[in-house]
Amino acid sequence: MNGLRAGVAEYLELRRSLGFRLKTDERLLGQFADFMERHRAAHITAKLAVQWAQQPASTNANYFAGRLRAVRSFARYRILTDPRTEVPATDLLPRQKSTFRPHIFSNEEVTRLVAACLQRRRGAKPISRWSRYTIFGLLSVTGMRLGEVLNLDLDDVDLDQGVITVRNAKFGKSRLVPVHSTTRDVLRLYRERRDEFLAGKSIKPFFISPICRRITHTTLELSFRRLTRKLGMRGAADKTGPRLHDLRHTMAVEVLRRCYRAGADPERRLPALSTYLGHTHLNYTYWYLHQNPSLMTEAVVRLQHRWEAPA
Repeated sequence: MNGLRAGVAEYLELRRSLGFRLKTDERLLGQFADFMERHRAAHITAKLAVQWAQQPASTNANYFAGRLRAVRSFARYRILTDPRTEVPATDLLPRQKSTFRPHIFSNEEVTRLVAACLQRRRGAKPISRWSRYTIFGLLSVTGMRLGEVLNLDLDDVDLDQGVITVRNAKFGKSRLVPVHSTTRDVLRLYRERRDEFLAGKSIKPFFISPICRRITHTTLELSFRRLTRKLGMRGAADKTGPRLHDLRHTMAVEVLRRCYRAGADPERRLPALSTYLGHTHLNYTYWYLHQNPSLMTEAVVRLQHRWEAPA
């Protein structure tokens, strides 16, 4: 089994050199190698791969499919050095199509959300309110990922040029995110509040918690759920509801909606939007936008205008 483990290490090293992080794949393939050792199996077979993928007690078919996908991807690499390797067919444990639909915030909902951030709450320090207000607002106008925003350091936010540098984001990529002058003004105001709170103390993260540390995902998600309950965007006992990540979906949809209303060609704007969002392929941007009712309405109106145009 040393050969298989060495193969896993080589596979991960190769794909990481292409920009993939593969934390989940590394964990899963390590578990698969353990499974193969227990079964004294020298070569990957479809039967063993499926048996391993279905080991955990779960009713989620997509969870099994994700486990098998990791092995299938490795098997395609492994077969080059071990011809006896079987690559599991794609119709084994197939993924089920998701019926999930993101919550697309209205302008009024976004306005209420950011305004609620500044409301005083017993025991909360002012820097907490300003951090939430600025972060939620930044997410809504830039479509940045939450992790990208929380990982920003002081030097990453250029208030003179109005450009945010996102470093080592998803797939290890970095990019520049230009922001509107109004966004730059809010970021500058937050920077002033932040510096007043720190009173000369030097802290690397741009967005800070009341204990002068980088804000965590968990803290912000809890705050977001509390605010959306308070604003009636979700019920008190609801386990599901609007997510912070839905602000990213909302921004993408709003950009395309404005394209339609301005008479611009959305297809021409998609590559720019994809780059701005940090997507590695246009398919990911299409996924954000597919089957959105408001965009479908705009597309239908546009088609009707073309059909009605005189010959």
